[in-house]
Amino acid sequence: MGIKESKEKLAGKIPGMRANYPEGMKTFFGVDVSGSGPVKAYLAKVKVGMEDKWEKNLKRKFGIK
Repeated sequence: MGIKESKEKLAGKIPGMRANYPEGMKTFFGVDVSGSGPVKAYLAKVKVGMEDKWEKNLKRKFGIK
């Protein structure tokens, strides 16, 4: 799988990642923590469009134009 395919796959997973994280933390802790700092930080970082940043950073790390 190449960068293009991986980027497309990540783009498709982001909405689910955003929805699953707060619910997963609720299950883990047994209490709703959706308003907590760590959950808010995660949701601020994991958002639609982050696949572009991922691709840019990956290419920069490996010196790909």
